[in-house]
Amino acid sequence: MEAVSNNKIQTLTQPGLIKFARSAQRVHICWGDRAYELSYWTEAGLEKENLLQEVMDFLLSYNYFIAVDDGWSDWDLEIHQGIWSKIQVKACTENHGGNKRLLRLRCGLRMSQFATMAMLAYFVYTVVAILLGMSGVALITFLFGVLNAIVIFYQNFRLGRILYHVLEIVAKQLHLLPIHGNSTKPVVLNAVIQS
Repeated sequence: MEAVSNNKIQTLTQPGLIKFARSAQRVHICWGDRAYELSYWTEAGLEKENLLQEVMDFLLSYNYFIAVDDGWSDWDLEIHQGIWSKIQVKACTENHGGNKRLLRLRCGLRMSQFATMAMLAYFVYTVVAILLGMSGVALITFLFGVLNAIVIFYQNFRLGRILYHVLEIVAKQLHLLPIHGNSTKPVVLNAVIQS
């Protein structure tokens, strides 16, 4: 990762400041869950905690807010960007004997609680305006709700893209091999079959 400017405060969300490396892995997208999955192979005995800690260290240097699971959630990390979007990261480790590990990540794009409340408020105000016969107010409220929904969708998409690239950078630093490369054949198919 290279920074383009030397004297400015840099964030991962400012376009053009960060150059991400070319993607090493195809993303498996689960449209119904609004999530994507990545898998990495290692023979160095790394566990999911190693990968998650490196991701946290990377993102904290860019002032992202990160919540760590306290044991009761169905996610391991929750990464927030701004007031509209967050990603919930679930990780698991499959042991394949000795130091062989398969690390699987599932990153779910979610609206923040504030975004959910805003969308609910737009809906309620629109319905109340319609019931009171104020069609002009209802139309304006509906249009603002649609505009805000587009902004939320864009923010979620952008955060998902940023996290994907961060995971690729961290995986490369930890010498993790992506299970599926950009081709149609798995990169480490022989290693997985032999284990």
